[in-house]
Amino acid sequence: MPFLPLLVLLAGITLLISRRRYKAIADRESPRIIVGGHTYSESVGDGQSSTREGKIESIRSACIIGAGHVGALTAIVLASQNPHVQFHVVDDDPRLITAWNSDRLPVVEPGLDDLVFEDHAVASEIPKKQAGHQLETHQSDLRQPRIRKLRNITFSTNIHAGIAASDIIFLCLDPPLDNSSNDETPGLDLTNLKSAIRAIAQVSSGHKIIVHRGTGPSGIVPRIKKMLKKTASPSASFEVLSNPEFLVPGSAIRDLLYPVRIIIGHIFSEDMSPEALTALKGLYSWIPKDRIVTMDAWSSELGKIAASAMLAQQTSSIQSLRAICESTNANITHIEQTVGALSATGYGSSVSSLLRDVGCLVYLAQELGLPEVAEYWRAVLRMDTYQTRRLAQNITESVPGGTERRDVAILGFASKWNTIEIGNTSATRLVQELTSAGVRVDIYDPHVPKEQIERALGLVSGHLDAVTVVEDLHAACSGCGAVVLHTDWDEFKEDRLDWEKIAGEMESPKVLCDPHGMLDWQRMEKLGFKLLRVGVNCDDKLQA
Repeated sequence: MPFLPLLVLLAGITLLISRRRYKAIADRESPRIIVGGHTYSESVGDGQSSTREGKIESIRSACIIGAGHVGALTAIVLASQNPHVQFHVVDDDPRLITAWNSDRLPVVEPGLDDLVFEDHAVASEIPKKQAGHQLETHQSDLRQPRIRKLRNITFSTNIHAGIAASDIIFLCLDPPLDNSSNDETPGLDLTNLKSAIRAIAQVSSGHKIIVHRGTGPSGIVPRIKKMLKKTASPSASFEVLSNPEFLVPGSAIRDLLYPVRIIIGHIFSEDMSPEALTALKGLYSWIPKDRIVTMDAWSSELGKIAASAMLAQQTSSIQSLRAICESTNANITHIEQTVGALSATGYGSSVSSLLRDVGCLVYLAQELGLPEVAEYWRAVLRMDTYQTRRLAQNITESVPGGTERRDVAILGFASKWNTIEIGNTSATRLVQELTSAGVRVDIYDPHVPKEQIERALGLVSGHLDAVTVVEDLHAACSGCGAVVLHTDWDEFKEDRLDWEKIAGEMESPKVLCDPHGMLDWQRMEKLGFKLLRVGVNCDDKLQA
């Protein structure tokens, strides 16, 4: 008993020392985290910060991390329907942000200009340059700066400021495919997503809603919540939701304005916040309530992946039938009409987003010990690779070999509806296959800057010395033995180009590959082209 007062005294001294040590650690300056060239203190020092201590039921400000196809279009549509909410679109790519702030948007989507600009009709009437030259609509080409409709949306590289000012944060980062593994199934590089989560953890205080809207492996929502809980300040709390997108290139604005359904996934737990669901639903107030469906996060994530995988599966089926048609007397166009194939299953339609989702499905099946399921979906990826390799082989065989120089012009590099994500498209893989076979490639795209194409090719091609990106269509076609209409841009239509002049500039055998069926092949024959037709009998593939 005489030792009891001494023990109480020692315990009090220990507690006092511990509290002082904790305060010293808490007061210590945090390390400088730099995102997009801005530190946290620079980002929020002069800007506004939104700190909501309680649960959030209504949104005043939203941040969209990722100014790509999904992020920017989502923000623009939400801003048009929620004029009372301020939207901050942030990205660490200054070129992309500059493009969104310019009079020439980096995405070509029907209806997009009408949402963004007041003077779309006036700008569209400005005479374009004659066909055959690069078609540009830079700011200098316009008589005056275009007037913007939306006053409640900004585009910036200041990621920290956007996060700090917002109640809700949308993660719209589609991770690139990681081909570094020896496995034939490409993985996902989650570096950008993890960086964004770290930025959120550094900046956030009070309560914020995090919405994952990009591509990611199943189970990403609980992983995000775990990362935030581990790294964020004790004063910050988060509700993490899933809100997958189901956008089809070419109809993305319509899909966002008039969606078939809105899926919101959440984690069932004791601390789940019904208020967060209400707040997110509030941003979709113009959508009929019966089209907004809530479910568990696992189902919403897997449902998004499955939707893309099913479209990729249909594309893969058409690709396999295309090869069969080339070995029989059938025509793939007639087959597509018979089965009612979606327009999205055309040549080059297996864009990187579909491949990412199929790769996620393969990875998930492997992790769950389902090798047969993994192999089934891996076959879809193989068919996409096979189509590109087969086309490259047909082109290579059609152009004379030996010691002669073989040049092929590729017209159009990006997907028609997504000129941002071009790092792992059918064009990059086609270039890789052609250069590996000893073919020189000249590339021209009227909608993608030269530097952007060169950066994309630097990631996938080991034969850059055999690739030239030009800014003039005739420079690409002059002296080449084959021309490939990779993208069905309107600029390449028959009535927009002088195909007779192009034929005169080419070298023999003057092969023309038109996988989209844009041109009248009988007229092209009369102009001296040999047509390399896709999806028809191989014996008649080269029409003299």
